[in-house]
Order: sequence, then structure tokens, then C-alpha cells
Amino acid sequence: MDTLESMKNQLSSTGLYRLDGTTTVEYELAAYAEGLNALRNELSALQAESYVATASGYGLLEKERACGLPSSGGVSDRRAALLKLGAVRPGACTKEGLESALSAFGLSVSLEEDAANSKIIAHFLSQPACGKTEAQRILEIFCPAHLTAESDFTGVS
Repeated sequence: MDTLESMKNQLSSTGLYRLDGTTTVEYELAAYAEGLNALRNELSALQAESYVATASGYGLLEKERACGLPSSGGVSDRRAALLKLGAVRPGACTKEGLESALSAFGLSVSLEEDAANSKIIAHFLSQPACGKTEAQRILEIFCPAHLTAESDFTGVS
């Protein structure tokens, strides 16, 4: 139901107003409705942009910026990357979970755990689009703090 009809229904139920299309009250309600419709549309857009699943414009851009993700690709790919990054749940703090989080940044890696030397070695399966230095920085951000992050680009041409 649009704003004008909603206001008319509310007022007509009181029996105090004649709403037959000829009264000043209806003209005023129509003017109010124009302003309120614009506000309602903006609120609907804000609500849609507030959630990863429904964002398509500035909401995605701001979430990507906050997470350090590059803003590239289609809307569905961008949403998928943010959802991967935000998929922290019990059981997600594993080698596979870290590989999935890194894939959100476009890093295709196979992780090797070296517990004896307190490090994680990221064997890159493909050349990172962001460059080796940026890939190392991203790896260090997501690597557990008590472990050293090491990159291995030997299998990448």
C-alpha cells in the first residue's frame, strides 16, 4: 500500500474527514505523501545496502573497503567474496577455512603447516593479481598471530 492510501485509510476510519477527492485535506495528504514516498524509497535502499545478501552499490563498496577487498567483478562474485570472508563459525578456524578466506582476496593457495618451526607456508597455485608483496601482506593479516607466514611462489610462472 502506498503512503497516500495508508494515510487516507487511517483518517477515514476516524469518521472525522470527508475524503472524496475534493477536500483540502486530501490535497495536503497528497503533498505529504510525495515527501514521505521519497523518504520511504531512501530507507528501502538503505536497508537493501545494509546487508551483503541484498547490497549492490555503495553497501558492497563500503563493506569491501572495510575488509580490504578489491572492488572488482560482478555483484554476485563480490557478495560471495564478502560472505566467504565473514564465514567465521565454529569449525571454520582450520587450514581449509583460512584457504577459503584467502580465496576471497583472489589468492589461490595450498597451505602447509610447519608446527615444528611455528609457521604456515602458503604455496601459491597461481600468480596473485594483487602482486607478491600485497599477497604476503594479506597472508600476514590472516595468519594466526603466533605463526610466521611464509610465501612460496616456486610453482608459479
